[in-house]
Amino acid sequence: MTPQFYALTAFLALVAVYIAFRLSLGGRTLRHFFGKMLVTCPETHETVAVKVAAGRAAAAALVGKEHVELSRCTRWPERKDCDQACLSDIKTDPRSHLVWTIASQWYEGKTCYFCHRPIAELSHLDHSPGVVGPEGKITEWDDIPTEKLLATLATGTPVCWNCSVVETFWKEHPSLVVQRPWKH
Repeated sequence: MTPQFYALTAFLALVAVYIAFRLSLGGRTLRHFFGKMLVTCPETHETVAVKVAAGRAAAAALVGKEHVELSRCTRWPERKDCDQACLSDIKTDPRSHLVWTIASQWYEGKTCYFCHRPIAELSHLDHSPGVVGPEGKITEWDDIPTEKLLATLATGTPVCWNCSVVETFWKEHPSLVVQRPWKH
């Protein structure tokens, strides 16, 4: 083997390491900015639901640049030309603005209103727990309009998925349910 072969092999190995590094940066950027987010609009000081153009941010990270912009906002299309000043908060700590993180933290350590069992950690592969609102209606947390999530969680009570299904069925079809007391 010639010295040129070793030099070429070393060069290709360095290129592969550099590409892997860039891909990991792009993947990390995609994970940080992927999903629905809640942020306080600097203009109205109200909570709005936004979505970052995570694919564009990841592509920019691949080439060593930072480019973060919104792809959706609940104030659009009327205010589509805003200056997107809310992005400064998102860039600082994207995880804390993710709807998934907010819901996970809210359910953490809580028990079901009906069965008093601990609510399991949220999982993308499992059923979503619910929230009982002040009017008694049960809604799965991910069915709540994103911009109303914080207000709903502030006034709601957690319900496990099992009780959510049972109680909702009971309210919607009372004639099909027979309640029998437990025999001790």
